[in-house]
Amino acid sequence: GQRHAPRVLLADEVGLGKTIEAGMIIHQQLLAGRAERVLIVVPETLQHQWLVEMMRRFNLYFSLFDDSRYAEAKLDSSNPFETEQLVICSLDFVRRNKQRLEELADAQWDLLVVDEAHHLAWSEEAPSREYQVIEQLAEHIPGVLLLTATPEQ
Repeated sequence: GQRHAPRVLLADEVGLGKTIEAGMIIHQQLLAGRAERVLIVVPETLQHQWLVEMMRRFNLYFSLFDDSRYAEAKLDSSNPFETEQLVICSLDFVRRNKQRLEELADAQWDLLVVDEAHHLAWSEEAPSREYQVIEQLAEHIPGVLLLTATPEQ
């Protein structure tokens, strides 16, 4: 039957451990077999923090995709994002390159996690490029987890 994938906004105050909450959800989804492929999109400054937290607290080994890692994986695969099950990359890394975004969207993720989601400015007249990027990914990915400390944005 239909798999029920979570679509959740975690909007706790700063410092209340949204990364850990997200990690618990990711871990639970993987353990229950509801997700195999997880993509985490974060501001560049938080990539390493996420990498370390997922490893240390949940024993989950994510691959950090940046320009050089992408170029390297591109040698082995037409879609570099299909070479790893658990990937972290920055919003900027995705936003800068249309082909990269399309490859990410095509890579059959089960769960998308977006940290600092309040950066995704939206208005009817002018949704930001960041918003459009995440919207495009979310159209292809059943489970979506948005994290923000300031949900009113």
